[in-house]
Amino acid sequence: MNAPTMFQAAQRIGRAIRSVHDEEDSALEAADVKFDVSFLFGGQIKGERPRLYMIYSAGNFIECTTDTPYLQIGEHKYGKPVLDRAIFFNMDLYDALKVCLVSVDSTMRSNLSVGMPIDVLVARRDACAAELTYRIEPGEPYFTDLRERWSAALRAAHASIPPVPYKNQR
Repeated sequence: MNAPTMFQAAQRIGRAIRSVHDEEDSALEAADVKFDVSFLFGGQIKGERPRLYMIYSAGNFIECTTDTPYLQIGEHKYGKPVLDRAIFFNMDLYDALKVCLVSVDSTMRSNLSVGMPIDVLVARRDACAAELTYRIEPGEPYFTDLRERWSAALRAAHASIPPVPYKNQR
């Protein structure tokens, strides 16, 4: 709470993670527990721009920037291609939310260990409170419609691509 910048706050969190690792490593190793943590840390200090960092178990971190317009924790394999193709810096916040929901749906369809509910929080620059907090439960109408439309759009896109022209050379 008293760090002068978000960057310095991220550094302090990284040092705290390394300290816990150093202090607890032998006990964790004896219990056959792997020390693994990653999380998102973000916020805004008055007068500064909002900052978002992904902090890793080694205590190092990366920042969300124009070159890396999103950060993702958790399951990456299935929903990340959606984000890679559709998210861009300065995108409308609610358009980005829609893409993120498609990404989560893609992950849930391909990985049974990922599921509902989905907690959503939208916060804007210079706001001291969340603009939107919402929990998406199974059967929620908008999310159900989104997942059905996305599936139909993928099938339509596939159908619109010409057939593969490759032939055996025998």
